[in-house]
Amino acid sequence: MDPEEERAQELELLQSMYPDEMTVLSPTVFTISTHLEPPTSSSGGTLKSSNQSLLVRVEYTENYPETAPVIELSLEQVAVETDDAEDGNNGKVFEELIVLDNSDLGALNEKARQEAEDNLGFPSVFAIMSSLKDQAESILQGKQAERERQREAKIREEEEKEQAKFRGTLVNRENFFDWRRKFKAEIAALVNKDGKDEETRKRPTGREIFEKGLDGSRHSDEDDDESLQQGVKNVSIS
Repeated sequence: MDPEEERAQELELLQSMYPDEMTVLSPTVFTISTHLEPPTSSSGGTLKSSNQSLLVRVEYTENYPETAPVIELSLEQVAVETDDAEDGNNGKVFEELIVLDNSDLGALNEKARQEAEDNLGFPSVFAIMSSLKDQAESILQGKQAERERQREAKIREEEEKEQAKFRGTLVNRENFFDWRRKFKAEIAALVNKDGKDEETRKRPTGREIFEKGLDGSRHSDEDDDESLQQGVKNVSIS
């Protein structure tokens, strides 16, 4: 079959397969936007619609399908919201978007090139589109799985921190002897402090000393009075 006729037949077939997604720019150039299915989470939460669509630009080469078509890829962003039944937000869960980036486009371009080479001699655009869609959705699912892994690791880390609060320090020979040494030092300090306090409590105050005559002043005055009286009695007048 003549290559030009073969290209025209494939173009007509693609238009019937992608009535809303395909835009024909010329007999040899067209674009197809492919809807990417959203990744699923282990909890069952999914996106209402994919956060991105893959836009594939195809240009037939002169000898296509004997030579590979020129493929260019780009991303179309789509607003999304997640839908899950049990989270208290009227049945809706809003999550950070999982998206393809430029490094992913590089991998997808390589996938398209390989698929085109594998199908040389045959119309290959549909095969390329199917392969790109599968690869793109696999990348998104891998990113979702990695996000869940990181989330679960963070949860385990927080749980470990909480459990550590109740475990305390594991006892070994070194920290036991260190604790015993400090404990004995604290007890000795308390005993010494209590002994000094008891001695201080037993010591009389200055007022008590004065009132009880413990300083010898009251005893001396009384002795002086008695001595004086005795002296008077003993005085004789000649």
